[in-house]
Amino acid sequence: MEKTKHNRLLLAREGFKAGEIDKFQYGEWINQEHAGLFDYPEFLADTDVAEIRITAEGVSVSSASHDIAMLVDAVDLHATPYTLLDFGSYESDETAFLKSVLRDGEVFLDIGANLGWYSLALGRHCPTSRIYAFEPIPSTVEMLEKNIRLNRLGNIEVIRMGLFSQEDELNFLFAPDVSGATSLKLAGQSRGRASIQNVVCRTTTLDAFCASRDIVPALLKIDVEGAELMVVQGGEKILETTPIILMELLRKWSRAFGYHPNDVFALLERYGYCAWVFVEGGRLQACPQVTEETVQTNYIFMHPQKHAETIAQWQRPVR
Repeated sequence: MEKTKHNRLLLAREGFKAGEIDKFQYGEWINQEHAGLFDYPEFLADTDVAEIRITAEGVSVSSASHDIAMLVDAVDLHATPYTLLDFGSYESDETAFLKSVLRDGEVFLDIGANLGWYSLALGRHCPTSRIYAFEPIPSTVEMLEKNIRLNRLGNIEVIRMGLFSQEDELNFLFAPDVSGATSLKLAGQSRGRASIQNVVCRTTTLDAFCASRDIVPALLKIDVEGAELMVVQGGEKILETTPIILMELLRKWSRAFGYHPNDVFALLERYGYCAWVFVEGGRLQACPQVTEETVQTNYIFMHPQKHAETIAQWQRPVR
């Protein structure tokens, strides 16, 4: 790890070695810095955080319920590992659902994988499944690959492209401290303090990619900050096979692309899909359309006949 010029611990140690402060002064000061470590056991109690690991290589946070770890980036302050650490869990209902529906050996496409939470969780849960994690931004890909190596998972392949309605090279807007907001439009990148960058990345379509690998996915997760409609528009043949889909849809981001989330509902309805959302107790409730009163942003799309057993199971009040 590259040493920073502003690392207070290093500066104090170097000052001691240089004779600027004596051993007693150094020990008293640096032990005050270390004292903050002892706040964490109580802070982590009753959360999904199993461990914070600090080594010379970096800092990682691990999930108890999913047996995965993710590196904490000092720059990317809105990233998944911070959410896990700050709030004690990350998209618990959605993750539990995806783990319950993917059978070992089936194919999962993580479209908009970011740092890899869903790829890692399902890769651990289904060791013989093939998982394809799509992420176009080079620096995010680098961290995603580090997380895969950290977890020693060999069943996840990173695809350094975006999915869209056409094969192309498109201009993505990216901010290093909010990597999860990467989009073809302004869609939350300004939440951070870093300047927004323009990054040209290749895109392909859902149908083209699956044909190139001769695969039929059983499960899709689509979270592409507003371009969700364009992803499904590029998947006509795959949608005919009706994989289960978890999709994030925000009205404010879809508006930037000139559509409403209900346009996605209408497109998927042509393939027999209906939508559900998670409600209190972690159960699913039917969602015929998105209204101004809809508070959920993650939607499960399933075929009422093909996925009837799963629907019945997850609509029960208690799992």
